[in-house]
Amino acid sequence: MSMTQERTRTCPMGESVVGFADRDPFGFYEQLREAGSPIWDEQAKAWLVHDFDQCLAAERDESRFANAYVFADDTVKEIKGGGANITLSRDGDHVKLRRFHFKLLSAANIESYRQNHIAPVLAASLARLDGRETAELAADYAAIIPARVICSLLGMPTDDDAMVAEILACNDAIVAFIASGYRDLDLKEKALAASHRLNEMLLPFIRARRENPADDFISRVWREAPDFGIDLDEAGALGICRELFFAGSDTTVHGIANALYLVLADPKVMAAARDSEAALSAVVEESLRLMSVVQFRHRFCMQDTEVGDTTVKKGEMIILLHAAANRDPERFPCPAEVDLERPEPTGHLAFARGTRSCVGSSLARTEMMEATKQIIERFPNLHLDPSAEPPSFRALYMRSMGPLNVILGPSA
Repeated sequence: MSMTQERTRTCPMGESVVGFADRDPFGFYEQLREAGSPIWDEQAKAWLVHDFDQCLAAERDESRFANAYVFADDTVKEIKGGGANITLSRDGDHVKLRRFHFKLLSAANIESYRQNHIAPVLAASLARLDGRETAELAADYAAIIPARVICSLLGMPTDDDAMVAEILACNDAIVAFIASGYRDLDLKEKALAASHRLNEMLLPFIRARRENPADDFISRVWREAPDFGIDLDEAGALGICRELFFAGSDTTVHGIANALYLVLADPKVMAAARDSEAALSAVVEESLRLMSVVQFRHRFCMQDTEVGDTTVKKGEMIILLHAAANRDPERFPCPAEVDLERPEPTGHLAFARGTRSCVGSSLARTEMMEATKQIIERFPNLHLDPSAEPPSFRALYMRSMGPLNVILGPSA
């Protein structure tokens, strides 16, 4: 089949995946499903892969489908923090960095983090809501938690509102550039400026911990990373900490907002989440599957290869539409419905798979569970405000439901 023939399967109605900023994409994804996978997106200049099995296979085969940084220039590497940044690494270096991150963010360590870092941040965040009749939980709650948790883990201040807001703004600028497929030059310059600002925030702490270690992530990077064969200088330590700073804050903001939306949108789901820890865990997993914080991920084809019935050429980009794959009816019965009894609740692609899967997924899940649990227990009459603007999908690459305008009711 020739390339011209293959590209006759294109996005319907001239739409593009990059045109769904602040729009619900799921009707579009169903149109794609009817057309088949993969499908050419002329505006994105990429093949859209929305079949669950095809996405899974691509993520498990980095020799054929490399992550988007395989062709990164020096500026893109600088935007991502450079140094020993796990997303930029490949082959043996990547294996070493994953092993180190899994130790740092292991499930075995999460309980300690929950008690010593997540719980205090949540307590302070909830205290801000006491005495209020209404709130917008996406901005007033979800957005203020993850960056503070990461700052706490890194040994940085957690009570500086201006700094937290700036961290999120810098991360958003970098996310906007990623969403463009690493192609928009104006967004590239903004992302580079944001990266420099994040470096300015982190470097004083990185330098201080090298000389005077304490009990925090930055100190552990200096102390433990060399034990994993990681060559560590200041730039290397900065790269590791920058990725923790980025991945540990921005995505989880959206994750918390989506979990809150799920309980707010259905009183039965709210009641189940209040009733048992197992149901609460299922709520988190269903929110990850249904809403898919990271809507899609970019990969480059390293050789001519078959994806479904299509030949994708070496050097072409594929976009793995996880948000669509997580609603693939061949994989998930009644895919658009909340099902708190799915037989394999973690079987979605929200955290990706293979060697590029999210090493901080346990931390993110714990933050989502604790943030949801604490607020629905604190405010027994919590519900969406029917007189306020209703929630809808916001943003594009990383997205969540908002605004979450609620009536809090009296606290317990």
